Amino acid sequence: MSGRLRRVGAAIALVALSCAVALVLAEVLVRRFAPQAVRVAWEDEWNGIRVPRPGVRGRHAVPGKFDVRVTINGQRFRAGRDYGPSPAPGVTRLAVLGDSMTFGWGAEDDETYPARLQSILSGVPGKRAVEVINAGYPGTCLGEKAAWYVQGVRPFHPALVVLTLLGDDVDGDLFWRVFTLDAAGRAEPNPQSRRGAAVKTARSTRSAFQALPGYALLAQRSELFALVRTAATRAASRERTTALGQRPATPSEMAAFRGEGLALLAAELRWLRERTAEDGADLAVVLAPFRESVYSDGGWWADELRSKTSAVAVAAAATCAEVDVPFRDLTPALVERARGTRAPLYHSGTETHPTPAGYRAIAEEVAGFLAEHGLPRQRPGPNAP
Repeated sequence: MSGRLRRVGAAIALVALSCAVALVLAEVLVRRFAPQAVRVAWEDEWNGIRVPRPGVRGRHAVPGKFDVRVTINGQRFRAGRDYGPSPAPGVTRLAVLGDSMTFGWGAEDDETYPARLQSILSGVPGKRAVEVINAGYPGTCLGEKAAWYVQGVRPFHPALVVLTLLGDDVDGDLFWRVFTLDAAGRAEPNPQSRRGAAVKTARSTRSAFQALPGYALLAQRSELFALVRTAATRAASRERTTALGQRPATPSEMAAFRGEGLALLAAELRWLRERTAEDGADLAVVLAPFRESVYSDGGWWADELRSKTSAVAVAAAATCAEVDVPFRDLTPALVERARGTRAPLYHSGTETHPTPAGYRAIAEEVAGFLAEHGLPRQRPGPNAP
């Protein structure tokens, strides 16, 4: 019996060794032929919306593009410290809502556009000190950004909220269904139970990966794991946004985008304006373009993304004018900047987020836009007479 056990043990050890060698070889092949982004395990969900995991610090890297550190505080904001419920006396607090371009995909903590915006606004002579909360999170749609304001940002009483739109916000809204349109065309929060099977599948797939032993280490270090996780999540959820570039939109998808999608975007903007007005906060809206709208990239993906970004800009401008909210499409300014500098504002290839120079340019354009509209407004401090 003992000899049989030894043979079984040896067979198990051989299988385990073979699996380990195969995994190491697969990791090497992925790194050589299909490099993947690795990142700290920052994803979380709170009351049905995707948000940053609190208290996270770790690595985010794309081979050949960047290797940075990401810090998320205990309040789910990208920052190295927590914030008090209200700003300190003499300080004006802003909050920036957005997704990956706001969060600072590929940027160090102090290189994100909200961080640079704080530096620019704080350096204006004769103005009160400014504090900017980075309330962005990668991949979120407009509905999630609006819901996150009420759920996580409102308690910190910003005097000004800057909403950052992207050209794939409508695609995201039509998939995640955080809001729906009522009979009068108003946005109303959509219960999780009514968001559809695809959303449930996406959530359960994400949860399954997070439950794996060693998930946090694998997420930061293994490009093979990143490849498998991305492929499995997309295949299981069947999410399609233009920014993912998986396939062209069908005629029915384009009809949904231009019909229900743009109407939902307008309704969500009105909904957010009502919430910020209730809090006595100003709202400003900017649209940050993808690389494809700044540089002359070709292909169906770039053409569709440019078309959708333009449609989002037109719809947002009209709605913001209707509700008396300042709006700026940053595309023309960034196109002009790109022509006048050799430093690329965006990465190229499979990684097309802004470079540190691009985030600085976005911050400078947003700062100029706010200054034109007298924002942030200086209000008396809590101890003022």
